[in-house]
Amino acid sequence: MARIMVVDDSGMTRKMLSLSLSREGFAVETAENGTDALEKLFKDRYDLVITDMNMPQMDGMELLRHVRNDSQYYSIPVVVLSSNSAPEEVQRAMKAGANYYLIKPTDSTKLIECVRKVLRVG
Repeated sequence: MARIMVVDDSGMTRKMLSLSLSREGFAVETAENGTDALEKLFKDRYDLVITDMNMPQMDGMELLRHVRNDSQYYSIPVVVLSSNSAPEEVQRAMKAGANYYLIKPTDSTKLIECVRKVLRVG
């Protein structure tokens, strides 16, 4: 069973994403921001990180940079799920190492399809 970290400052978003992913058989852990996510990544192994971009303390871009620059995490796929659809923001995230960039709101079917593609399962 793949383990997924969902990082978003919105409790409702974390809950909705967790529910959708859990229904598909994924084990889901959540974090409120990048700092919280890094602490959890340090303690456990995850197969995928789904992160928002705009969060307090540590935003998704900074989290992405930490993940890509740390030999312990660099191979973990990262999917950005953000309401910012500006082409330059998408390009910036992809250049920093995001595997996919989804625009909020996204339906659960599209999210699950993306997750399965990134994890190369079912």
